[in-house]
Amino acid sequence: MLSNRRPKPKPGAALLTTGRKPKVAACTRAPATLITVSRLSAAPVSAQNVTEVQSVDWQLAVNTVPHHTDAFDAVEEHKKVVFRRGQPFILQVTTDQKLNLDEEQLKLRFDIGKKPRVTTGTRAILPLKDSKKALLPMEWGARLMKQNGLGMMIEVMAPADCPVGEWKFFVITELKDSKRRKVYAGSPSVSILFNPWCKDDLVYMSAAEEREEFVMNDVGKIWVGTSKEIRVRAWNYGQFEELILETALRLVEVAVLDTVSWGNPVMVARALSAMLNSNDDWGVLEGRWQSPYDDGVAPTQWQGSVEILRQWYETDDPVKYGQCWVFSGVFTTVLRALGIPARSVTNFASAHDANSNITIDVFFDEDLEPLPDMNIDSIWNFHVWNECWMARPDLPAGYGGWQAVDATPQETSEGVFRAGPASVEAIRRGEVGQPYDAVFIFAEVNADLVHWIDRGDNAEVEKLHAYKDTIGRNISTKKPGPLLTGPYEDKLDLTAAYKPLDRSVEERAVLLNAMRQAHSSSLCAYAESETQDVEFSLEDKESVEIGSDFAHIVKVSNTSDEARSIEMTCHVYTTFYTGVIADKVKTEKHLVKLPPKSDKVTVIKVAAEEYLDLLTDQDSFQVFICARVKETNQVFCKDDAFRVRAPDIVITADGPFKAGQPTNINFKLVNPLPKTLMNGRFIFEGPGISKPVSIPCGNVGAKKEVSKSYTCTPKKAGSRAILVSFTSKQLKDADGFLSIEVQK
Repeated sequence: MLSNRRPKPKPGAALLTTGRKPKVAACTRAPATLITVSRLSAAPVSAQNVTEVQSVDWQLAVNTVPHHTDAFDAVEEHKKVVFRRGQPFILQVTTDQKLNLDEEQLKLRFDIGKKPRVTTGTRAILPLKDSKKALLPMEWGARLMKQNGLGMMIEVMAPADCPVGEWKFFVITELKDSKRRKVYAGSPSVSILFNPWCKDDLVYMSAAEEREEFVMNDVGKIWVGTSKEIRVRAWNYGQFEELILETALRLVEVAVLDTVSWGNPVMVARALSAMLNSNDDWGVLEGRWQSPYDDGVAPTQWQGSVEILRQWYETDDPVKYGQCWVFSGVFTTVLRALGIPARSVTNFASAHDANSNITIDVFFDEDLEPLPDMNIDSIWNFHVWNECWMARPDLPAGYGGWQAVDATPQETSEGVFRAGPASVEAIRRGEVGQPYDAVFIFAEVNADLVHWIDRGDNAEVEKLHAYKDTIGRNISTKKPGPLLTGPYEDKLDLTAAYKPLDRSVEERAVLLNAMRQAHSSSLCAYAESETQDVEFSLEDKESVEIGSDFAHIVKVSNTSDEARSIEMTCHVYTTFYTGVIADKVKTEKHLVKLPPKSDKVTVIKVAAEEYLDLLTDQDSFQVFICARVKETNQVFCKDDAFRVRAPDIVITADGPFKAGQPTNINFKLVNPLPKTLMNGRFIFEGPGISKPVSIPCGNVGAKKEVSKSYTCTPKKAGSRAILVSFTSKQLKDADGFLSIEVQK
């Protein structure tokens, strides 16, 4: 059971012990709109009087647009100073007397972390230089652009590899011929972020279209379901919303990570993959993979990251509850807020290889009954992780670019629940020895499913069959561009980026390379060839709406010149999306007799009343077929994961959208079930439009329609999305979204 107290930090941790977080610091001066400095009357300087700084103007209106930070609520509403490293910015310093650069010196000081030191790169002291040379993106620097009376316009550069976070800022004035000085500390802190627009930054992304999608886009899609029944969740990343930047910076600050490493995107992403779950470090989200969720929020009810991150920031407690797509959506938000290009990636039929042998092992006894105590591996219907874009100077050439990183707590890495970043290109090549956690992620996308017979303690296990194209299907993310309606129109298939074509010569060679590097205990399964004369196929399921009957069809073909008799057992289970069985729906046994060169089909029918009361959150099923050919002892085992789908919510709007003007939104849902939905409610939200709002709609009768309306006022012009979901005890996981264009 989780304690209400923050645990003691591990060695090297930077966990804060204060109970509440500091309020957001705001600049009290209105931002200047012009760079020019008006001439002010100046008193003559005396060598006996050290010039005193009166104010600092960060020129936010001028700086934040080229730095791509003007969209942050922290900047727009609270005038917080947010810039990106490797790119110059301008500030105006006003003093009580004109600074005489022949007799006095002005220095800027930037500090980050608890113990800032120049030698560790956590303190920078910048003497003001009167120089016409441009500042270099890999060096700290400050140069005088213009001096008019009491005002000085100064250009500053934070290097493209400096730590990311909140830098304290000071201005030092001192006489050159003595130690007399004054220090101005009245300025707000400066937030410095990663810079994917800067060629010298490790997160540099050259394509403008990709930067717009993977850094700036605040709404997207996450694919869920099964490889045969793909559906999408629209997700409000909301990285520019109120308190989100502050939360992202706070996560870097409290992660188990030295301040020196705050500028290394590899180490920041790895630390955040631990901080996004609560297993080790009182992180953002607590995972739960089955009900009840009564003391929190069911994972299927979340539509975005904003409320989760705000709740963690304001309470200092893990938010209940998340599952993989929630962890991934929140992780995308945090990475984009910090300036690291990121996307959520879904792998269908995703392997969970518990013992790192790169096979998913399923054991049966001699009667072909599964042995649950031995079957520790699993295949998730889908699993969602993240990719982040960065160079990898710590790896051999060619392994930069997209890196897989995962915040869902599955297995520990170096004693902590985290995974990655692992080079996607290294995974594709089977180079699983490259850091970090490539062997686990390789197995998720390219392990073989191997069935074994265990005949007891005194006999070796016997391989039944290796299925070479079961794992890692339809690896999906959103392609750059507008948010489109269906599950396929804006889907980008990444399967070829993670592995060669299944069953190809290259794919088999890559798999064996990975298994050898991992010293896999399953290499013995690849020593001998297999011969079979009866072929089995399990028909793909068509889309089935929840509340409908369905059927599975097994086709058996005898390719031999002799008759064959097949004993077949068919199990139908409801499952959690992680592949764990919840309840058995039914079991059927069949004896199939096949003449030579003939085919037959077996149909397994399931009625709605057989499964409705056994469904889990994701409405997932597994049909498991196990068969033995009497004459040859050939064995066939196959499972099919699928889900019944919830209905879509239909969303419409009354008229066009204009910034600052209210618009009425209508949404409706038809209950597909033959029973009443109790205490239903819609959840409405949209980045730049509305915070999440719960709208009760009472009970909804069997097969009846429910509709509601909500009036919202968009804040600003541009492409936006409205997200609406529905939840009740009887029906969950129904949602819909509407892409809109807000006019000025």
